[in-house]
Amino acid sequence: MRKKLLKILLAILFLILIKDVFMITISNYNNEKSVDAYFKNDTSFNYKSDFVIKIPKINLSSVIKKADDDFKSLDNSLVYYKYDNYKEKIIVFGHSGIGYGTYFNRLDELKVGDCFYLYKDKSKITYVVNKIYKISETKTDILKNDRKNVLLLITCDKKSKNKRLVVESLVNSVETLKK
Repeated sequence: MRKKLLKILLAILFLILIKDVFMITISNYNNEKSVDAYFKNDTSFNYKSDFVIKIPKINLSSVIKKADDDFKSLDNSLVYYKYDNYKEKIIVFGHSGIGYGTYFNRLDELKVGDCFYLYKDKSKITYVVNKIYKISETKTDILKNDRKNVLLLITCDKKSKNKRLVVESLVNSVETLKK
């Protein structure tokens, strides 16, 4: 009886694992396809509201979409809150952890001075990490647009579920792309 129960349990765990691997593969494929669409001037890319982030140090290349009202889109992609103009304060949220949709899983590897890129319309904006810190999950004053030329990357802290890791970056340069 125990062996039969153990086999059933293992089969269920295996199916859950296979489902997650399948979802990660599909999610990564769709994300890569969207990033490629941006650089190929493909009409399938939503140039009005989406943009692309590339963080070479953590091997991240992803589309960032506008957050919906209840942030449900955060489960499948990186999302930005309110502003998508580099002259304003851009706030990007992403999940970290295990499973699909965890684009910020390696965000904690960034260090002050690291560079990364944001692609919006025909611009390549280079950012430099200025500060890395943690905040309480209930701290909402970070959402205020009180600064300019700032990009905040925010994810869950791996060590404390009640904390958020914040990577603050400043605009270093803006380059117009020939597309």
